[in-house]
This record gives sequence, structure tokens and C-alpha cells, in this order.
Amino acid sequence: MIQRIQSIYLLLSSLFYFNYWFFGMEWFNKGFLILQDVLAEITIPDFIFIIISFIPLLIVVLCIISMLLFRNRALQFSLSTHAYRLSLFMCFFTIFYFYNVLQGLIDLMPSKTLEFLMYAAILNPFICSYLIHLAKKSIKKDDDLVSSLNRIR
Repeated sequence: MIQRIQSIYLLLSSLFYFNYWFFGMEWFNKGFLILQDVLAEITIPDFIFIIISFIPLLIVVLCIISMLLFRNRALQFSLSTHAYRLSLFMCFFTIFYFYNVLQGLIDLMPSKTLEFLMYAAILNPFICSYLIHLAKKSIKKDDDLVSSLNRIR
């Protein structure tokens, strides 16, 4: 299972997204309060941000399940595709979110180390999307290889 390169890509992506979710939840809530002040004229329901805050955890679950389904390549590719789409959504949401709250969060940061980690959190969905894309390409390549061996010559 872990010998295949797509498993490594999916494992790295799930670890990065888990860290993004676990360690970033407190700052996400602080940024959400800043975002409500910035976008005072637009009323954004709280449940939308609650749902969005659990999307990284959903991506982690999809990547781990996809990694464990290495014998069923069609289902593995399908789950990876769903994880990739959610990861692209997180990329767009990250751009929107940090465009509006970046300066307010920098003002709240107690140290330069946490500020550096926040900039790393901005890049995290983009790196993970690329890793999931590489996993999808590897799964497709494996599937093509196996299907070519099953042909009658």
C-alpha cells in the first residue's frame, strides 16, 4: 500500500490538511470575526463558515480512504477526484479569506514564528492540491498499465 507513490502523495496531503485544520481552527475563528467586521454590509450566515471549517477534515478522510482502497483503482481515482475538487475549493476560499483578513490577523499575531506559520497556511491548500493531482495522475497511470496487461495479444 505505502510502496506506491500515490499513497505517499495522499498521505502527505492528508497530514498537511490535518495540521491545517487542527492548528488553524483558533485563528480561523478569530479571522471569521474580523471578516464579519470587514463585510458588515453583507450578511454571511455562521453555518456556512462552520461547514467550510470542516472541509479540510473531509479532505483528510477522503485521502486516507482513497489511500486504503489501493486494490480498487476506479474507486480510489473517484475519491481522489472528489478530494481534489474540495481542495481547489479550499484554494479559492483561502484567497478570499486571507485577502480580507490578512492584515487583521497579522496585527493579532504575538510572534514572528506564528506569522510565518500563517503564511505557510496560505500556501497549504495549493501544495496539497498539487499533491492530490500527482496522486490522481499516478493512479491513472497504474490503471492504464494494468489494463494494458489484460489485453489479449
